[in-house]
Amino acid sequence: MVGALALAAALTLGACSAQEGPEGAGPGVDAATATAGDGATGTAEDGSSVDAAGTTVDPDELPDPVAEVEGEEISRADFVEVFEQQRDAARQQAEAAGSPVDEAALRDGVLESLVASELLRQEGERLGLEADAEEVDAELASLAEQNGLGSADELVAALGEQGLPEEQVREEMGRLLLIEEIVAERGGVEPPTEQELQDYYAELTEGMDGAAATDGADGAEGVPPFEDVRDVLEQQLTEQRENEALTTILDELEADAEITRHL
Repeated sequence: MVGALALAAALTLGACSAQEGPEGAGPGVDAATATAGDGATGTAEDGSSVDAAGTTVDPDELPDPVAEVEGEEISRADFVEVFEQQRDAARQQAEAAGSPVDEAALRDGVLESLVASELLRQEGERLGLEADAEEVDAELASLAEQNGLGSADELVAALGEQGLPEEQVREEMGRLLLIEEIVAERGGVEPPTEQELQDYYAELTEGMDGAAATDGADGAEGVPPFEDVRDVLEQQLTEQRENEALTTILDELEADAEITRHL
């Protein structure tokens, strides 16, 4: 089942990246999370963006297509749409953090994310997998319930208020469901055992009692009982394993595919 965090991250940050992110984050982390760098980012007189190294990223001067994956083209228009969305998100993050945006790294990351998405689309087609509208509706309804909303329509409306159109929400949910199906078809992942959950809980809570006591608080009150967080821990560990499996699948697909990048 697609988690709320997975959908929120995917919708906020865009397409799936083939490059693995921070530990535990998995391949769903995209280029917008890795754009902080040295220097400054500005806007050229023609409206195009200038990266930290002073390179102007002019969409009109990009090649078309920007890449081919097994003969399937990734168009400049598709690239620009994702790049501009992630550039805006990266600028907001950079402004909040007081760091500049490395737009050259963002450009490269967007290209890799689109290549990864095309590899997964082709693999899903090869395996005869597809997330239909009913599956998307059911998953959105489940996600709405997890977030205390009455229906999938309420969830879509709430995301719409954040600037996310319904078409994008449904497309992204379909993509995430397809990824789950691909991982399952290619062997899936083993669910964590009770001992692994206990060990994970111990790892996460190690030192929390002492820290609370140092602050003068009751340590026991600072650490939730294992039973209260067991399901959350199980979901986290399962998603970590699915992300690791997805990274391996993408590595294998890329190694076997004919890919030409023009950026």
